[in-house]
Amino acid sequence: MTNQLKNVSTITALVLSLAATSLPAFADDVMLGTGGYNRVMHDMKLMAMLDGNGDHMVTNAEYTTFYEDTFSKLDKNGDGSLDEKEWIGKKNDSTAMVGTGGYNRELRKMAMMKAMDSDGDHKITKEEFLAFHQSVFNKMDKSSDQQISAQEWAGKILGGK
Repeated sequence: MTNQLKNVSTITALVLSLAATSLPAFADDVMLGTGGYNRVMHDMKLMAMLDGNGDHMVTNAEYTTFYEDTFSKLDKNGDGSLDEKEWIGKKNDSTAMVGTGGYNRELRKMAMMKAMDSDGDHKITKEEFLAFHQSVFNKMDKSSDQQISAQEWAGKILGGK
């Protein structure tokens, strides 16, 4: 009985120790926007879409290009800003589809529009849109080398910044 208790104690200590060392990865994870957005942001399918040259790294240039194109797709009237109608889009409008299906759904929620609307005017300018996404890039780029590796994208850097 005593050996069983020691084994349980040892296993419990090991599990708690692993959880404690993993905490920095979760604590430093991208926490911009909504929880759903943050979850789908780490989808490796989305990373593959942004990785223009297929080298399993997303450079800041590739990332910015993707979000410039995304903004252009969403800005149906071409006025340089997104209102609520453009943000939500029309159901089944495949021309406004950005990223993966899950990413598209999460991005286009009103909570995300509010998170990006830095001046509170109920419109998202291209500058606000790109600034928000640059913040996400900066959070994900744990090594600060202006590119996001697959490990950084997945958010599995332990003890990161």
